[in-house]
Amino acid sequence: MDNHDTQPGGEDLLRRVLRGHADRVDISPEALTSIQEKIEARRRSRVPVALLGTAAATVAATFVGVVGCLPTPPPAPPPGAATAGPVPPDATPGDLASRSPGGLDGQITDHATVAPPTSGTAGEQAGDAVATLPVYYAGEVDGQLRLYREFHRFELGSSDVLGELSAALAEMLSGSRLRDPDYRTLWPTGAAVTSVWTQYDIVGVNISGAEVANLDAAGAATAVQQLAWTVAGVVGGNPRIRLLLDGEPVDRLWGHVDTSREIVKGAPLDTLAMLWLIEPQHGDTVGRTFTVHLAGSVFEATAQLRVRQGGQVVHQRHVTLDAGAPGRGEATVELTLAPGAYTIEAYEESMVEDEGERHLADVAVTVR
Repeated sequence: MDNHDTQPGGEDLLRRVLRGHADRVDISPEALTSIQEKIEARRRSRVPVALLGTAAATVAATFVGVVGCLPTPPPAPPPGAATAGPVPPDATPGDLASRSPGGLDGQITDHATVAPPTSGTAGEQAGDAVATLPVYYAGEVDGQLRLYREFHRFELGSSDVLGELSAALAEMLSGSRLRDPDYRTLWPTGAAVTSVWTQYDIVGVNISGAEVANLDAAGAATAVQQLAWTVAGVVGGNPRIRLLLDGEPVDRLWGHVDTSREIVKGAPLDTLAMLWLIEPQHGDTVGRTFTVHLAGSVFEATAQLRVRQGGQVVHQRHVTLDAGAPGRGEATVELTLAPGAYTIEAYEESMVEDEGERHLADVAVTVR
């Protein structure tokens, strides 16, 4: 006999109790339909809310994602930025806004265009800002055109890099304050800076009066490097330069140099003079004890330094630069001389028999 049939708390007893309750329930014929309608109504009232929440979250996430992917617009030019002179082709106000260009070491921070000073000699305009800037000129040594650098002091209306560029380039073109008679500018007489600008990592230069130049291919190439090294000397780094003549791009400057693309400075070994006398500069007056600073690219980093007074050599020595060719090294030497006029010379002794002195650079100074 099954144990559930004999014990009052068993499964059989539970079944009989439940059946008794069920028999007393009066079930309406419409009960099933009513239950189904309530279930459907409840489903409709809950599901759309959940879907709406999910959809809203999805839209919000998508909006954040899209905004995060949009490029940040360049900053607009600052209020009052100078815009004198023609704007470069295809440039917009946004293009003229600055960014920190890696090829320039972040040194270009100006925005729109600025014209050069309109009165007075370059570097002599009245203003509060004073800058000493490098200007490059051409000189002939060992039968080749090479670049030499002079430093000029400028009084500027403002201290921004565009004003400095404009002043240095104006001086480079005119050569009006050249100190060393051995140097010259290769740009045609009357050439002038109309405007300069920055366009992201490009420096733009618009020059007037330079449509024709009486130069051969080597001279034209050196003139372009005059421009490239002067710009780089002011802004730093290795900027790309877009050249315009009278507001128009030039594919081939003076029939010799490809300027359809941006100009960059050439390798020092190919463009700069092999020896420079950086300090003192030609025409300087110095004290009895002064420092000679020279730089160059010479064999085994060995240069010769000679001092003449009239036709007499009063001092001579070799100088070891901190780097040898093909690199470019520097060195400083302290000299003490009696008062008078002197010529300081730097050169390299050739290792080739009977070739003699090479890469001679000299400056005239007065010792007080």
